[in-house]
Amino acid sequence: MRSKYNWLLSILLVFIVQVGYAQEKTLSGVVQEGGLTLPGVSVVIEGTQFGTQTDLDGKYSLKVKQGQTLVFSFIGMQDVKYKVGAATTYNVDMAADGEQLEEVVVLAYGQSKAKNEITGNVVAVKGDVIGKTPVASVDQALQGRVAGLQIASTSGSPGAVQNIRIRGRNSMSATNEPLYVVDGMPIITDNMSGAVDSNGNATGTSLSALAGINSDDIETMTVLKDAAATAAYGARGGNGVILITTKKGKRGEPAYTFKSTVGFQNFARKGPQFLSGEQKKELWLEANINTYGEEYNLDRNNVWDWYVGPDGYGNDALARWVNNGSIENDWRKAVKNKDALMTSISFGVNGGDEKGTYYASLGHDKYEGVVIGSDFRKITGSFNMTRNLNEKLDITIGANVSNIAQNGIMEGGAYFSNPNLTGMFMSPWTAIYNEDGTPNLNTSAGLHNTLYTSANNTTLNDITRVISSNALGYKILDNLKFESNIGLDYTLANFRLYYNPIHGDGRAYGGSASQDEKRIFNYVWQNSLDYRFYLGESHRFNVKAVTEYQKNKFNSLEGRGEVLPPGMTGLGTAAANYTTYSSYYDWAQFSYFGMLNYDYQNRYLLDVTFRREGSSRFSEDQRWGSFYAVGGAWNISSETFMQNAMAINLLRLRGSYGTTGNSSINPNMYMQLLNAGAYNNESAIVAYQYGGPLGWEKQEKFDLGLEFGLFDNRLSGSFTYFQGKSKDLLYSRPLSMTSGYTSQWTNIGDMKNTGIEAELNVDVVRSKDFNWSVGANVGTVKNVVTKMPIVDGEPLQVIGGYNATMEGKAYGTWYLKEYAGVDAQTGNALWYKADGTTTANYNEAERRFQDTSALPKVTGGFNTHVDYKGFYLDALFSFALGYSVYDGWASYTNTVNSRSLYTYNGTTDLMDRWQNPGDITDVPKVSTGGNASYTSPSTRWLYSGDHIRLRQLTFGYNLNKQATRFVGVDAVNFSVSAMNPLTWVKDSRLKWDPEVDATGYVEMATPPLKSVVFTLNVKF
Repeated sequence: MRSKYNWLLSILLVFIVQVGYAQEKTLSGVVQEGGLTLPGVSVVIEGTQFGTQTDLDGKYSLKVKQGQTLVFSFIGMQDVKYKVGAATTYNVDMAADGEQLEEVVVLAYGQSKAKNEITGNVVAVKGDVIGKTPVASVDQALQGRVAGLQIASTSGSPGAVQNIRIRGRNSMSATNEPLYVVDGMPIITDNMSGAVDSNGNATGTSLSALAGINSDDIETMTVLKDAAATAAYGARGGNGVILITTKKGKRGEPAYTFKSTVGFQNFARKGPQFLSGEQKKELWLEANINTYGEEYNLDRNNVWDWYVGPDGYGNDALARWVNNGSIENDWRKAVKNKDALMTSISFGVNGGDEKGTYYASLGHDKYEGVVIGSDFRKITGSFNMTRNLNEKLDITIGANVSNIAQNGIMEGGAYFSNPNLTGMFMSPWTAIYNEDGTPNLNTSAGLHNTLYTSANNTTLNDITRVISSNALGYKILDNLKFESNIGLDYTLANFRLYYNPIHGDGRAYGGSASQDEKRIFNYVWQNSLDYRFYLGESHRFNVKAVTEYQKNKFNSLEGRGEVLPPGMTGLGTAAANYTTYSSYYDWAQFSYFGMLNYDYQNRYLLDVTFRREGSSRFSEDQRWGSFYAVGGAWNISSETFMQNAMAINLLRLRGSYGTTGNSSINPNMYMQLLNAGAYNNESAIVAYQYGGPLGWEKQEKFDLGLEFGLFDNRLSGSFTYFQGKSKDLLYSRPLSMTSGYTSQWTNIGDMKNTGIEAELNVDVVRSKDFNWSVGANVGTVKNVVTKMPIVDGEPLQVIGGYNATMEGKAYGTWYLKEYAGVDAQTGNALWYKADGTTTANYNEAERRFQDTSALPKVTGGFNTHVDYKGFYLDALFSFALGYSVYDGWASYTNTVNSRSLYTYNGTTDLMDRWQNPGDITDVPKVSTGGNASYTSPSTRWLYSGDHIRLRQLTFGYNLNKQATRFVGVDAVNFSVSAMNPLTWVKDSRLKWDPEVDATGYVEMATPPLKSVVFTLNVKF
C-alpha cells in the first residue's frame, strides 16, 4: 500500500517540477561593455528571434522559462550565452569579437577596441608569442615582429638594456626611447645599474628596467606609433609608446599553468679571430726586418739570432715565451663561459565568478653569463584582481613584484678588468696560469688577469621593484562612469662594488669598496569621466575627460672606502679614505585632456584628442604645452556596395595628424647651478651649469595607411606612409672651453623623418590537420636635419671625430677621410685628397660625408608557421639595412706597429699585410714603430652593418586530447627553440656582430647571444 502511494507521489513531484520549469518569469538586467551600458542588443532564444529587446538606456526585461538558453548579440561583440536559472537578474558583460573583427587591441588609458575600430597605427603582439621567446628582458621579444621598430643590443650580458627606436630618431640630445606603460602605469625605464659615472654614462653592464617583468605574465604588448595612437600620453609618447598588458583572470574554476625551460648560450658570432703566439711572432720579427733590416742586414734566416742577441731585445716577452716552450695561450677562449646555462620556471593560476576575477603567478629565472663574471637571477610575483563591489562600484588591484641580482662586469670601454678586453688585448705570449694552476698575476702591459679579478671582485646590482596599478570605478549613470586610477612604481636599487687588494683595480688602494643605494618612487594619479551615448541607432559616441598628475622622486647615497683587511669586502670594513656622495632630484608633470571617439555604423570613425600639460623640467614661462591629434578611418568593406565583394573581408583607409612634444631630459637643465668644489685647497662654490631658457621640443606627425583582408582573410596586411617633424629640438650645445662650461641645453634645430611601412600575412594552407602561413614586415626611415641655428652668418655645423651634424644630412652622418688602400710598391697606407688624388700623408686627406649613419634605413622581419597533427615549426628572421658601424678599437687590435704586434694583440686580418712590391692588399706593411695614422679615423674601419638574422627557430609538439586526459591535465606542450642560430652579414670585412648600440660604434661589450632552449608547458 505504501509503495503504491510512493509511486503516485513520484509522478506528482515530476509533474510539479515540469510545470515549474514551464512557468514563465521575468528576467531583467543591464547589458554593458567595459562597465558602461550598451543599448541596441538583440536576444535569441533557441532559434526564436526576440528582436531588439533593450531600451536606449541599455536595460532589458524579458519573459523567459527556467532552463532556456539566451544568446545576447551585438555587431562587433562576442555573443554571450546564459542559461536561465532561478535568478531573476542577470547583467550581461560584452566584449569585442576577436574572431569577427580579427583581434581586440588595448589602447591608451584602458581603451579596448577591435582592430577595425582603430584610427591610429597600432601593432599588437600576443602574450603567447612573448612567452615563447626565451629572453631575459621582454622588450627583446619584439625584434623582427613590428614594422618600423628597430632593436639593437647594447650588450649580450643577461638583463642588459636594449636600444629601441620606433620610426627612427626624433631628437638630437633628448631621449629617443619609447614610453613604456604597464597596465596603464607609465614606468621609469632608465638604466637601473649602479655601474654609471657621474654623468650617468654606463661603466659596466647595464640593467634593463623591463628585466623584472615575467614574460609569462604578459597578455599583449602593443606598439603605438602615430599621433592618433600616442596623443593621449602627450610628450611622454613623442617617441612612440609600448603598452604592456599583464594577464587577468577569467571566470570559472581555477585554471593552472606550469612552465619550465632550460637552455645553453654562446656568442651569436665568433667575432674577429686574434693572433696566435706563432702568428704574432712571425709578424713581430717581420716588423723588425722592415725597420732594422738595412741597418743590420736582416732577413728571415738570421732575424731570430739577432733578436735575442746583444743588438736585439734579449730576454723580452717573446724570447721568454719561446724559451718556455711556445705554449699557446688563448685568452679569448679563457674568458668565455661555453654553453652558459639558463633556466626558468613559472607557475600561474586564474579564475573567478560573476562578481570578479583573479590571476596570480610566481617565476624564477637564472642566466649564467657567456663571459666570466656575469650572471643574472630574478624572482617575480604577480597578482591581479577585479571585483564588482555592487551594481555601481568596481575595483581593480594589481601588483608586479620582482627582485633581480645581476653580477655585471666592467664592459663597453677600455677597463682593464673587462673580460672582453682581456680576451682581445692580452698577448698570447702571456701565460694564463702559473705552473701550480693558479692564475698568473704577472701579466703584460698592465692588463689584469680577469680570471682572477672576476672571481675575487664584486660588481653586484640587487634591485627590488614594485609596479602596482589600481583603479576604482563608479557608475554615476548607466552610460557615465567615473574612474580613479593610481599607479605606483617603487625601485630600491643596491649596487656593491669591491676590488681586491691583491690584483687589479684595487691593488693600488689596498683594496676598495663602494656601495650605492638608490630609491626611485614614481606615481601617477589619473581621474576620468567616460560617457558613451547614441544619437539614433547609427551614431555612437564615446567622450573621455582625464586629469593626470605624475611625480618622480630620486634619492641616491653612495659611500666609498679603501684599505680593506684580508677577506673583508664590505664598505664598513674599510680603514681609510672615506668619501660620500648624495643626490636628490624630483620632477612633476600635470596634464588634463579630452578624447572623443565617433563611430557611424562601423563605417566612418573619428578620434580627436587634445592635451594640455605642464612639466617642471622647463623654464616657468615655457612650462606649458598644448598638443592635439585627429585620426579618421573609413571601413570601406562595411559599405553596402561592398556586400557582393565576396573576396574582400576587410578594406579600410585610415589617417592621422597631430602634434606632441618631448620632455625626456634630466631635471633642472634650464637652471644656473653652483656646486661644491675646491679652489687653492680651500672649500669653494664652483659654477657648474650655465642654464638658460628651455621649453618643449615639438613634434608634428602625419600617418596614412591602408589595411586589407582578402579571401576569408587568407591574405591580409597593411601599407603606411608616415612623416614626422621635430622642431625646437632639445640640444646640448657644445660651448667654448673659455666660457667655463662644456655645454648648454637649449632649443635649436629642426629634424624630419619620413618612411613607409608594410605588413603582409598569407595563410598558404588551411586544413584540419595541416596549416602553413607566412608573414613579413618592413619599415623604412629617412632622417634629415632640416634646420640648424645661424652662427656667424652660417648654419651651425657640429663636427665630431667620426661624424657630423649639419643641415640636409641625417643626424650623426659618418664624416671621415676616405681610405684608398695600400701603395703596391711601398706598402704605405693611402687616402684620398680633395682633388681625387691619393696621398700617403694622412693630414693631407679630405674628410667627406659618407651618406650613411648608425641608424638603419630599412628594418623588418619575416616569419613562417607550419603545423601538422600537433607538431609545429616556427621561424622568425629579422634584418637591418642601410647603416654602418665603426670599429673604434682598431687602433689597438689592427695596428701595424708594436701596439698590436707586441704590447697587446691583433686580429688575424694583419696576416694579409703587404710584404713585397706588387702585393695587392688593404693592410699596410708592418714595422716596430710609427704608422699611427694608419688606424686614425677613416673609412678603412667603417663597415656596412647590413645583415639578416635567423632570430628564432622553434619546433614543438602539443599533446593530443586523448593523451592529456589520460595524464589528467588540460594541455601539454614540448618545444625546443634556437635563438639567433644564424647571421648573414653583407660586409665580409665585418667580423664583429653587426648589432651595435645607437651610437654605431663597436664596443668591448658582450655581443648578442645564440642559444638552444628546451621548454615544457602544462595546463591543468
